[in-house]
Amino acid sequence: MAKRLNPGVAVAGITIAALVGVGFLAAQAANSAPDNRGIARTGTPTPTGPSGVPAPPPAAPPAVPAGSGTGKRVVYSLKDNRVWLVDEAERSLRDYVIAPAPVKPQPGTFAVTLKKEEAQTGSDGVRITYSVRFGFVQGIPLGFAATETPLDQINPVKPTPSGTARPRTSAPPAKQSAGIRSTPADGAALWAFAPVGTPVIVVP
Repeated sequence: MAKRLNPGVAVAGITIAALVGVGFLAAQAANSAPDNRGIARTGTPTPTGPSGVPAPPPAAPPAVPAGSGTGKRVVYSLKDNRVWLVDEAERSLRDYVIAPAPVKPQPGTFAVTLKKEEAQTGSDGVRITYSVRFGFVQGIPLGFAATETPLDQINPVKPTPSGTARPRTSAPPAKQSAGIRSTPADGAALWAFAPVGTPVIVVP
């Protein structure tokens, strides 16, 4: 006659078997799961500089000068050597630095009178394209144009000689030019933006 099992022993055995099975399945799952422990769960990292210090936010673009009119126009600041292309909604579509001319216009309101896209030699001897003329100053054509020449090499400021010794030869006089120079990309943008008749506002 078979020996009957104690009910308590049977329950304990089933419980142990179940726990062993659960542990085995957990181990299998851990071994088959991809290892993502090295991926950081963070948002977009803050940009840092070379020393690890958070980089400052980019500077806001300079505002269109006050008192430069309204509506679609080209604004040229003599003090800042900068140009703004402003649309009818008073939005600055583009602004950029320029190389000023030796002969500068007086502040005032002008208008685009002539455009020439083809390459030519400017009054300052620089090869230019995208010429946009908007008047004359001292009888010299006044206008914007693009050039491949680096802007810092156009009409550079020469240091004042020191001492009492006089130079053996005098420097040649500066070319009488009222040509305002920009990079090719900025010149092309101005060309496309300003048809003949577009106001050009020159501010101090």
